[in-house]
Amino acid sequence: MIAVAGFAAGFYLGARRPVGIARSPSGDAVAYVLEGRCAQGRCQSLWIGRDTKNAKMVQALAGPTEEAGEIAWTPDGKRVAFIINGYQLRLFDAASGSPLGAVVIIDPDGFPSSRIARGVTFSTNGAAITYDDCPRSQSGCKPGILAIKQ
Repeated sequence: MIAVAGFAAGFYLGARRPVGIARSPSGDAVAYVLEGRCAQGRCQSLWIGRDTKNAKMVQALAGPTEEAGEIAWTPDGKRVAFIINGYQLRLFDAASGSPLGAVVIIDPDGFPSSRIARGVTFSTNGAAITYDDCPRSQSGCKPGILAIKQ
């Protein structure tokens, strides 16, 4: 995909490519991250939709200081979360793309943080997430759980 697209954090210059994609539990929607070169270097944007051709951008990340990692859906497919910088969960309404808030999963200890959240999954009712709290550069993860405002 070749494009020059404007957004709040700058402009995409040239090709954009998906760097992460996750289907909803029912398979009728997708959430993904697009990455491309921009005025700040490398920029990412978060997308949600029925498929990649009919998705809309829900948020542009702040240049090279923000990076999306994992994508997690609630079991009912109504909400989707993107993990930013390995420690912050940003939650969106899957139907409208509206932001529903952000939650710090792991207290960051710098940029980049020495610890990251991996394996983020929602509970059956979507009221909590479980995750692994892992050192960024070695093994030794600990389990974690966090309530999520509904």
